[in-house]
Amino acid sequence: MTGTIQRTATADKLARLEQILERRDLDCAVVCSYQNVSYFGGTYLMTQQSLPDRLAFLILPRGKTPTLLVCAIETSMVRAQTDIGDVRDYVEFVDNPTEVLARVLRDRGVAGSIGIDARRLPLASGDLLRDTLSGAELVPIDDDIELAQAVKSRSEIDTLEAGARATLAAAEETAAELRAGATEREFSTMVFLKLMERGGAPLFLVFASGEKTMHAHPESTDARLEPGKLWRIDFGARFNQVINSDLARTGVIGNPSQEQRDTLKALRATQDAGFNAIEPGRPAKDIFNAVSNEFKRQGLPFGMPHVGHGMGIGLHEFPMLEPGNDIRLQAGMVLNVEPMVVLQNRKEAYHTEDLAEVTASGPRLLTPPQHELLQVRA
Repeated sequence: MTGTIQRTATADKLARLEQILERRDLDCAVVCSYQNVSYFGGTYLMTQQSLPDRLAFLILPRGKTPTLLVCAIETSMVRAQTDIGDVRDYVEFVDNPTEVLARVLRDRGVAGSIGIDARRLPLASGDLLRDTLSGAELVPIDDDIELAQAVKSRSEIDTLEAGARATLAAAEETAAELRAGATEREFSTMVFLKLMERGGAPLFLVFASGEKTMHAHPESTDARLEPGKLWRIDFGARFNQVINSDLARTGVIGNPSQEQRDTLKALRATQDAGFNAIEPGRPAKDIFNAVSNEFKRQGLPFGMPHVGHGMGIGLHEFPMLEPGNDIRLQAGMVLNVEPMVVLQNRKEAYHTEDLAEVTASGPRLLTPPQHELLQVRA
């Protein structure tokens, strides 16, 4: 099956993959991660995350049309989702999916250099491909693929914005409506229900109060929300099947103290410093440096390995906002800026997280940042 990529819903994304093959002088691309198969294949296979042995592959020979190879259990759904015409399958527990992949590659006339997402392809699959395909060279193209996905389409940005605002509304409404004397688990249950009512499929939830706010990713328990204690939430959902939300807020049970108000204000200043560093052409590390420098100016302890990340199908996409990242920002990237401070002496942690689109004139905030601690009835 040969010919140019048709102008379909996946065409622009596949064209980016084709450009990688041309630039790297590769014969074919084979990607297998949930993020990459979803992005380039126009699919959503939740089992790629929950059942990692149920492999799926997007195959793009250079200058030819793509093939999707999936487990037969998933075939009907994949055909209903994708506009890729060549969908093939294997039978779980009967076929070895990587052996079937090798047969597809031979059928498609692939030999030589194959670009792979090496950070996701199982080691056993890589060894089998090398043994089965004589002369095949597996070439990691992980960073190339990540960069190809970093600049979002208008529809992707619109979905990211709508999902983030729905997630924010769920947090704010839960804080306002929760009964006095409620538990952490009751908060978590209500906020997930509100997410689902807004079209989100809950993906993850970090919620805790009191000293547990100091942990990186605590889960809610039946502990009562005690007056005067902080709580914090970091949570997200999938919207339109594949686009993720990820938002963090900090709150208090009852009325906050002036010290708590001042700490949030200082933390928000660090987030604003990160937003102000967003402009096309600047390296991603500039945002990290702006945030970390503002932490020092505000007198807050700083211990974050990164201060945010790209968003899309993946939860942490390129570019990561970390101190060694020289990737240049481009218009159309969407970034989460999420400063967090842990105060050991007060047994409290504050965390806030919001989305910004990189535009030619600087950042466009997709969620309104937090100005006050969210209050739950005492």
